[in-house]
Amino acid sequence: MQSSNFRKALNIASLATLVAALMLSAPIAERFIAAIWQWHKFAGYSNDGHISLSLKTGLLFSGLLAVTFGFALWINRLAKHCVARRARNWSFLAMYVAATVVVAYWLLGVSGLNVWRA
Repeated sequence: MQSSNFRKALNIASLATLVAALMLSAPIAERFIAAIWQWHKFAGYSNDGHISLSLKTGLLFSGLLAVTFGFALWINRLAKHCVARRARNWSFLAMYVAATVVVAYWLLGVSGLNVWRA
């Protein structure tokens, strides 16, 4: 009986982690759309458009994603041990989303479309 409740709790926690990772992907999606728009709007001009990202915000954002990734990894390990397939899949997807978003943020940051602000 307790393992059923534990699996249910793992499912809820893994789904919450996936939702958190997806919510954290919204700001990077907005910045990518802004970068594409600036690139399209000012293509061919001598002073092309740029977006701006903050280094401090990027570090905070990366920290939140690292916590999300770590929590999802912990849930994933527990789900493997308890043979909770749904929780394992959702937590793996949350890890994948968090890692993809943090890499995308820093790739956008070092691209020519970004100008760092203080």
